[in-house]
Amino acid sequence: MLPQIRAFLIVSEEGSINRAAERLRLSQSALSRQMQALEHEMGGALLERTSNGVTLTLAGLALQSAMGTVLAGYDRAVTDVRRIVRGEMNIIRIGYMASAAKEYLDAALKRVRAAHPDLTLKLLDLSPGEQIAALRAGEIDVGLTDESAEVLAREFYTRVLVSIPSVIALPEQHRLRKLAKIRLAQLKDEVFVKSDEHEVPGVNRRTTAFCWKHGKFRPRFVGPTHSLAETFETVANENAVAILPAFVRHNSVTGVVMLPLADEGVTWKILVVWQRGKPTPALRTLLDAMFKKT
Repeated sequence: MLPQIRAFLIVSEEGSINRAAERLRLSQSALSRQMQALEHEMGGALLERTSNGVTLTLAGLALQSAMGTVLAGYDRAVTDVRRIVRGEMNIIRIGYMASAAKEYLDAALKRVRAAHPDLTLKLLDLSPGEQIAALRAGEIDVGLTDESAEVLAREFYTRVLVSIPSVIALPEQHRLRKLAKIRLAQLKDEVFVKSDEHEVPGVNRRTTAFCWKHGKFRPRFVGPTHSLAETFETVANENAVAILPAFVRHNSVTGVVMLPLADEGVTWKILVVWQRGKPTPALRTLLDAMFKKT
């Protein structure tokens, strides 16, 4: 029943069987069968189907409220036992986005290594979507990721590390390449790079929201791409553009120029997410260093 309850909680977060199925990498029909089986086990309806998605019944709200805490405790216990079995209590497993590590992680790692010389740090270059899965599976202890991880707020500790402005990636021969800054309204006729939703959940919806709010248009997409390198390749070779967080500007990419966006509010959050429970002294040192506490 645990997989069904986990799936139910994701359905409740998304308000849609279709969007939840995408996150879970299941077919819509398979997820619907899981929800029907769970409702049969509970003895009544948990979800009310509407033309716009699903809402929770009173029983569904009660299950959501109770099981979020229960599953978080279960996951912590399983993670701790697995680490003891593997002899990994003196280790911190960190998932991170490679493009953000230099600016937001490297200094903290130096500090934790100096304070805990016997500690093993296991670093895993993972996309935001992979970090969500790894946290839920107990495979990493902390993640440096983007705002897609806000869906984990009921299951893990989540905290915004920084909110950063955006740049626009353009082909090097683009008509706007010599401007100091670009407004989204100037890009209404462009094709935008679409990202793989499994790798970066929600990023295409954010791009669409930015374009509509600041340029009053809905973007046309090409893709999807599965990595930052593939995004740059698409910009350079397919005459597309991409809205990206400003920390990617340290990348030097042949055929691509990156310019600041002038529109205020086109920002990206960097989040730190870690397992619930009392942190070890080493993990506390790492978190304090990342948030620059003294």
